[in-house]
Amino acid sequence: MFTLLMLISHTISDFIIQTDSIVNLKSNLHWRGFLYHGIGLSISSICMILLAKASYIPKLISVIFIIVLIHLLIDFSKEKLQRIITESNNNERIKKAGIITFVLDQILHLLVILLLTNNVTIEFNELNEVLLRIFNQNGLTQLDLKIIFIILYIAFSGAYLIPLIFDLIYMNISDYNKTLNDMLKEDVKDSAHKFIDEVKAGKWIGILERILITFFIYNNQLNAIGFIIAMKSLARFKMLDSKIFSEYYLIGTLFSIVYTFFGFHILQRIL
Repeated sequence: MFTLLMLISHTISDFIIQTDSIVNLKSNLHWRGFLYHGIGLSISSICMILLAKASYIPKLISVIFIIVLIHLLIDFSKEKLQRIITESNNNERIKKAGIITFVLDQILHLLVILLLTNNVTIEFNELNEVLLRIFNQNGLTQLDLKIIFIILYIAFSGAYLIPLIFDLIYMNISDYNKTLNDMLKEDVKDSAHKFIDEVKAGKWIGILERILITFFIYNNQLNAIGFIIAMKSLARFKMLDSKIFSEYYLIGTLFSIVYTFFGFHILQRIL
């Protein structure tokens, strides 16, 4: 159970609470970026063990400290490698490296957690039992935590990976994001332009899409996936007349579905 708690913590700190400013600081190899990220990972990990018995806390904290330290070393190595590749000024190599380093970075993070927590046990204190009685619940099982992790990881990691794939596909088109964003603003009042720029609805639609698809795969309701695609198509119906946008939409949707299917089955086997 401790392994799954740390995997959930990793997902929260790497994809949910890590801001763009922290990512930019890290990419510039600024120490504050790694410090803030380390603090975020530490806090999310410690929150996961707050209801553990006191006798377990010292060992759990020591394991968390090692995980955080190795996590930051991996992140620093990744950013350093990307900096070296960026200096080559080879656009295709830079875009490919972005995908490869992201995937390797995540594989290493997950492996470190699996290896360091494999034999670590955790028992919860009396407060946990009291809370369960108050809310009349049996508590989260190992399977519950496993599904929570898989859903969160696939949904939010995809929001990082899929844009990197688009960067590679459209690497010869400068500011392709701006072109697509301008298409969203067509036939929209000027007052709504800032809303489109700031909300990033496409990102959250993709996250919700992967959450639902993962849920449907788990419950063996594959027919329902077609409903999600239909709803997305309906929302973008008018824009699908544009060849540029329709290709972008189709690529993103298919990558999201394929990533969810593969991610679900791989994580199921590993865990």
